[in-house]
Amino acid sequence: MNVNLRKWVVFGLFLPVLFLSTGVTEVFAGFGITPPYVRNTSLTRNSTYEQQILLVRGESNIAQKAEITIDAPEIQDWVTVVEGDEIKMPRGVQKVPMTVRIKVPSNADFKDYEGAIRIRTLPDNDQVSPGAVNISLGALVDIDLSVIDREIKDFRVRKISVGDLNEGTKFGWLFFPGKIRFDMLIENTGNVDVSPSKVDVRIFDRAGKVLLEETKQIGKIPKIPPYGTETVTAELPTKLPAGSYIARYKIFNGDDIKQEGDLSLNVLPAGTLQLAGFGFIGLSIAHKISVLLPVFAVMIAGIYVWHARRKMRPVRR
Repeated sequence: MNVNLRKWVVFGLFLPVLFLSTGVTEVFAGFGITPPYVRNTSLTRNSTYEQQILLVRGESNIAQKAEITIDAPEIQDWVTVVEGDEIKMPRGVQKVPMTVRIKVPSNADFKDYEGAIRIRTLPDNDQVSPGAVNISLGALVDIDLSVIDREIKDFRVRKISVGDLNEGTKFGWLFFPGKIRFDMLIENTGNVDVSPSKVDVRIFDRAGKVLLEETKQIGKIPKIPPYGTETVTAELPTKLPAGSYIARYKIFNGDDIKQEGDLSLNVLPAGTLQLAGFGFIGLSIAHKISVLLPVFAVMIAGIYVWHARRKMRPVRR
């Protein structure tokens, strides 16, 4: 008997036994993970890194749970699964997230580390109907980490957006500019806190041909922790009246341009939106001086009068 024929005979004998002995009514097949690894080559001491992995089933007609085992002897204490060592996979749910958290201790050696996370699917006994059977499947998540002794300050711009804004307003001789809120979804790809160093915007007419104004953000942009992804906002003043414009922006990391492009900018008549514009910080230097100079003059005069009165007091003996 040849090898192929022998395989079919064995399978034919085994198949009826399997079905008769289990009384199978539901069969679960197909299980995978994405991505199949936890990888970070820029970790530093005392850093924390999280990565999400999706547990994906080919069929979701039966309730299951995923049993998680961490197999990384050298870094066993660093690695945890946020959801615990058992993750429910309810009936009807095909994709279930699993979050792996890495916490590097302060005394970690600067070198490469490896390990694995083993995942095995099991029937959820609380939800499986009588007579059902579940084929246990599994997957392996590779762990590939490096702890280094240098700082990496870098980020990726995932998304940008600018909402409508009110035009600036006058109060006496002072002009308070409109406030452009330039939102950026930033992914910190380095291992230290980071944020864009500056945002420059040049505003053109609606056709994008005539330069009308150049502006930069006022104040600092909030920083994002290592390996995090957050939306931060740069606030930029504009003196332009109500209208539609083209804004050409540049986002910097130090002297390097991380991203540049065009977007539409709509300035609405003052008071249209319930949004606060710039206060004192948005005034021009000349207007700030015109406000502060009288205040300083009064303060200096007050100090002078106080000092003069002290000198005029009689000396007690």
